[in-house]
Amino acid sequence: MFQVFLFQLDIGLIQQWMVPTIRNSLEPFKEMSLGRMLERLLKLAVPNHLIWLIFFYWFFHAFLNLLAELLRFSDRQFYKDWWNSESVSTFWSTWNIPVHAHLVRHVYLPLLNQDRVKFNRFWASTVVFLLSAFYHEYLVSVPLNMFRLWAFGGMIAQLPLSVFVNRYLKGQSGNVAVWISLILGQPLCILMYYHDYYVIHVASTSN
Repeated sequence: MFQVFLFQLDIGLIQQWMVPTIRNSLEPFKEMSLGRMLERLLKLAVPNHLIWLIFFYWFFHAFLNLLAELLRFSDRQFYKDWWNSESVSTFWSTWNIPVHAHLVRHVYLPLLNQDRVKFNRFWASTVVFLLSAFYHEYLVSVPLNMFRLWAFGGMIAQLPLSVFVNRYLKGQSGNVAVWISLILGQPLCILMYYHDYYVIHVASTSN
Protein backbone atom coordinates (compact mmCIF):
# COMPACT_ATOMS: atom_id res chain seq x y z
CA MET A 1 0.00 0.00 0.00
CA PHE A 2 2.86 2.37 0.83
CA GLN A 3 4.46 1.64 -2.54
CA VAL A 4 1.23 2.54 -4.32
CA PHE A 5 1.11 5.80 -2.36
CA LEU A 6 4.69 6.71 -3.34
CA PHE A 7 4.00 5.92 -7.00
CA GLN A 8 0.84 8.04 -7.02
CA LEU A 9 2.70 10.81 -5.19
CA ASP A 10 5.31 10.90 -7.94
CA ILE A 11 2.63 11.04 -10.63
CA GLY A 12 0.83 13.82 -8.78
CA LEU A 13 4.00 15.88 -8.41
CA ILE A 14 4.78 15.43 -12.10
CA GLN A 15 1.31 16.52 -13.20
CA GLN A 16 0.79 19.37 -10.75
CA TRP A 17 4.32 20.76 -10.38
CA MET A 18 6.66 19.70 -13.19
CA VAL A 19 4.37 19.83 -16.24
CA PRO A 20 3.25 23.47 -15.71
CA THR A 21 6.85 24.55 -15.10
CA ILE A 22 8.05 22.79 -18.25
CA ARG A 23 5.28 24.34 -20.35
CA ASN A 24 6.11 27.80 -19.02
CA SER A 25 9.71 27.33 -20.12
CA LEU A 26 8.92 27.33 -23.84
CA GLU A 27 8.63 31.12 -24.24
CA PRO A 28 12.04 31.92 -22.62
CA PHE A 29 13.63 29.32 -24.93
CA LYS A 30 11.99 30.88 -27.98
CA GLU A 31 13.20 34.35 -26.98
CA MET A 32 16.62 33.02 -25.89
CA SER A 33 16.29 34.91 -22.61
CA LEU A 34 19.18 33.46 -20.61
CA GLY A 35 18.02 34.93 -17.31
CA ARG A 36 14.51 33.51 -17.60
CA MET A 37 15.88 30.20 -18.89
CA LEU A 38 18.08 29.92 -15.80
CA GLU A 39 15.11 30.81 -13.60
CA ARG A 40 13.01 28.05 -15.20
CA LEU A 41 15.88 25.60 -14.79
CA LEU A 42 16.23 26.32 -11.08
CA LYS A 43 12.46 26.26 -10.63
CA LEU A 44 12.26 22.86 -12.30
CA ALA A 45 15.23 21.47 -10.35
CA VAL A 46 13.29 21.40 -7.06
CA PRO A 47 10.35 19.15 -8.07
CA ASN A 48 12.52 17.08 -10.40
CA HIS A 49 14.98 16.19 -7.66
CA LEU A 50 12.22 15.51 -5.16
CA ILE A 51 10.50 13.17 -7.64
CA TRP A 52 13.80 11.45 -8.42
CA LEU A 53 14.49 10.80 -4.73
CA ILE A 54 10.97 9.46 -4.16
CA PHE A 55 11.28 7.21 -7.21
CA PHE A 56 14.67 5.96 -6.03
CA TYR A 57 13.27 5.02 -2.64
CA TRP A 58 10.14 3.46 -4.17
CA PHE A 59 11.98 1.36 -6.76
CA PHE A 60 15.39 0.47 -5.28
CA HIS A 61 14.37 0.13 -1.65
CA ALA A 62 10.66 -0.72 -1.47
CA PHE A 63 9.87 -2.48 -4.75
CA LEU A 64 13.10 -4.45 -5.26
CA ASN A 65 13.14 -5.60 -1.63
CA LEU A 66 9.51 -6.71 -1.94
CA LEU A 67 10.37 -8.58 -5.14
CA ALA A 68 13.39 -10.17 -3.46
CA GLU A 69 11.21 -11.23 -0.52
CA LEU A 70 8.66 -12.86 -2.82
CA LEU A 71 11.35 -14.61 -4.87
CA ARG A 72 13.47 -15.41 -1.78
CA PHE A 73 16.47 -13.70 -3.35
CA SER A 74 19.25 -13.46 -0.77
CA ASP A 75 21.45 -10.77 -2.35
CA ARG A 76 19.58 -7.55 -1.62
CA GLN A 77 22.29 -4.95 -2.00
CA PHE A 78 20.58 -2.83 -4.65
CA TYR A 79 22.43 0.38 -3.75
CA LYS A 80 25.08 1.73 -1.41
CA ASP A 81 25.42 5.10 0.30
CA TRP A 82 25.65 7.04 -2.99
CA TRP A 83 24.54 10.24 -1.22
CA ASN A 84 27.96 10.35 0.50
CA SER A 85 29.88 10.00 -2.78
CA GLU A 86 32.89 12.29 -2.92
CA SER A 87 33.47 11.66 -6.62
CA VAL A 88 31.34 11.19 -9.71
CA SER A 89 32.76 7.73 -10.37
CA THR A 90 31.83 6.63 -6.85
CA PHE A 91 28.26 7.79 -7.38
CA TRP A 92 27.84 5.87 -10.63
CA SER A 93 29.19 2.69 -9.04
CA THR A 94 27.00 2.85 -5.93
CA TRP A 95 23.54 4.22 -6.80
CA ASN A 96 22.45 1.28 -9.02
CA ILE A 97 24.27 -1.87 -7.95
CA PRO A 98 22.42 -4.39 -10.20
CA VAL A 99 23.22 -2.49 -13.41
CA HIS A 100 26.74 -1.67 -12.24
CA ALA A 101 27.46 -5.32 -11.40
CA HIS A 102 26.04 -6.43 -14.76
CA LEU A 103 28.24 -4.00 -16.71
CA VAL A 104 31.33 -4.94 -14.69
CA ARG A 105 30.75 -8.64 -15.21
CA HIS A 106 29.82 -8.58 -18.89
CA VAL A 107 31.68 -5.54 -20.30
CA TYR A 108 34.40 -4.18 -17.99
CA LEU A 109 36.13 -7.42 -16.96
CA PRO A 110 36.00 -8.98 -20.47
CA LEU A 111 37.68 -5.85 -21.89
CA LEU A 112 40.48 -6.13 -19.33
CA ASN A 113 40.99 -9.85 -19.89
CA GLN A 114 40.78 -10.16 -23.66
CA ASP A 115 43.92 -11.16 -25.56
CA ARG A 116 43.70 -9.25 -28.88
CA VAL A 117 43.29 -5.65 -27.72
CA LYS A 118 44.47 -4.74 -24.25
CA PHE A 119 42.33 -2.21 -22.40
CA ASN A 120 43.59 -0.55 -19.26
CA ARG A 121 41.19 0.34 -16.46
CA PHE A 122 40.60 3.87 -17.73
CA TRP A 123 39.61 2.88 -21.25
CA ALA A 124 37.55 -0.07 -20.06
CA SER A 125 35.64 2.28 -17.74
CA THR A 126 35.20 4.75 -20.62
CA VAL A 127 33.69 2.05 -22.85
CA VAL A 128 31.30 1.05 -20.08
CA PHE A 129 30.26 4.68 -19.62
CA LEU A 130 29.75 5.17 -23.37
CA LEU A 131 27.55 2.08 -23.46
CA SER A 132 25.54 3.39 -20.51
CA ALA A 133 25.20 6.80 -22.20
CA PHE A 134 23.91 5.13 -25.38
CA TYR A 135 21.20 3.26 -23.50
CA HIS A 136 20.17 6.40 -21.61
CA GLU A 137 19.71 8.15 -24.94
CA TYR A 138 17.91 5.14 -26.41
CA LEU A 139 15.40 5.03 -23.55
CA VAL A 140 14.53 8.70 -24.14
CA SER A 141 14.73 8.98 -27.93
CA VAL A 142 12.51 6.03 -28.79
CA PRO A 143 9.44 7.08 -26.75
CA LEU A 144 9.78 10.70 -27.94
CA ASN A 145 10.32 9.60 -31.55
CA MET A 146 13.29 11.91 -32.05
CA PHE A 147 17.06 11.72 -31.81
CA ARG A 148 18.78 14.66 -30.10
CA LEU A 149 21.68 13.28 -27.98
CA TRP A 150 20.93 15.43 -24.93
CA ALA A 151 20.92 12.44 -22.57
CA PHE A 152 23.99 11.00 -24.29
CA GLY A 153 25.80 14.34 -24.05
CA GLY A 154 24.80 14.75 -20.42
CA MET A 155 26.26 11.37 -19.61
CA ILE A 156 29.45 12.04 -21.57
CA ALA A 157 29.87 15.32 -19.71
CA GLN A 158 30.22 13.25 -16.55
CA LEU A 159 33.62 12.01 -17.77
CA PRO A 160 35.46 15.36 -17.69
CA LEU A 161 33.49 16.29 -14.57
CA SER A 162 34.74 13.10 -12.92
CA VAL A 163 38.35 13.92 -13.86
CA PHE A 164 37.96 17.48 -12.56
CA VAL A 165 36.40 16.39 -9.25
CA ASN A 166 39.03 13.69 -8.69
CA ARG A 167 41.86 16.14 -9.35
CA TYR A 168 40.72 19.36 -7.71
CA LEU A 169 37.91 18.59 -5.26
CA LYS A 170 38.23 16.37 -2.23
CA GLY A 171 35.93 15.32 0.59
CA GLN A 172 32.84 17.47 1.07
CA SER A 173 33.67 19.64 -1.95
CA GLY A 174 33.52 16.58 -4.18
CA ASN A 175 30.21 15.56 -2.61
CA VAL A 176 28.79 19.04 -3.29
CA ALA A 177 29.88 18.76 -6.95
CA VAL A 178 28.11 15.41 -7.27
CA TRP A 179 24.88 16.81 -5.82
CA ILE A 180 24.99 19.90 -8.05
CA SER A 181 25.40 17.71 -11.15
CA LEU A 182 22.38 15.65 -10.06
CA ILE A 183 20.19 18.61 -9.17
CA LEU A 184 20.88 20.66 -12.32
CA GLY A 185 21.76 18.04 -14.93
CA GLN A 186 18.42 16.24 -15.14
CA PRO A 187 16.15 19.32 -15.40
CA LEU A 188 18.45 20.79 -18.06
CA CYS A 189 18.04 17.67 -20.20
CA ILE A 190 14.27 17.69 -19.61
CA LEU A 191 13.96 21.30 -20.79
CA MET A 192 16.05 20.66 -23.90
CA TYR A 193 14.04 17.58 -24.85
CA TYR A 194 10.74 19.41 -24.28
CA HIS A 195 11.84 22.32 -26.47
CA ASP A 196 12.95 20.03 -29.30
CA TYR A 197 9.84 17.85 -28.99
CA TYR A 198 7.61 20.90 -29.25
CA VAL A 199 9.47 22.21 -32.30
CA ILE A 200 9.42 18.88 -34.12
CA HIS A 201 6.06 17.37 -33.20
CA VAL A 202 3.82 20.30 -32.20
CA ALA A 203 4.91 23.48 -33.94
CA SER A 204 5.63 21.77 -37.27
CA THR A 205 2.26 19.99 -37.21
CA SER A 206 0.30 23.17 -36.41
CA ASN A 207 2.09 25.06 -39.17
